[in-house]
Amino acid sequence: MTTSDKLYEQLQQRLEQEHGMLSRELKHEMLLNTLVPSATAIENAELSELIVMAKSSFIPNLFDLAIRMERVDAAVCSVKLGMYGLCVDCEEEIAIEDLEKDPAQPRCSSCCEHSRYHHDS
Repeated sequence: MTTSDKLYEQLQQRLEQEHGMLSRELKHEMLLNTLVPSATAIENAELSELIVMAKSSFIPNLFDLAIRMERVDAAVCSVKLGMYGLCVDCEEEIAIEDLEKDPAQPRCSSCCEHSRYHHDS
């Protein structure tokens, strides 16, 4: 296993850990803010449904949590598809330094700069 492969594996593990933590935190915050009637309803809901509800709640902390969850979930999906570390716009590799700063970074630095007015990167 190369150094690069080890780094990607570590980044992917960080993503998985953050995904689990954010999922728990999102569900907890939604229950505290009574956005969903019960803990059972939260556990039975799809993650995408919880994200939509949280984003439309207009509660700043919950909104920010949902945005981050959405981004991390997309990165986890890219791992499963074998596309992790590739820019969602141009499909070039994202610099390892950028992924170390934020393992859920979806764009290379060139596309981030080019599209900074169009995306949240």
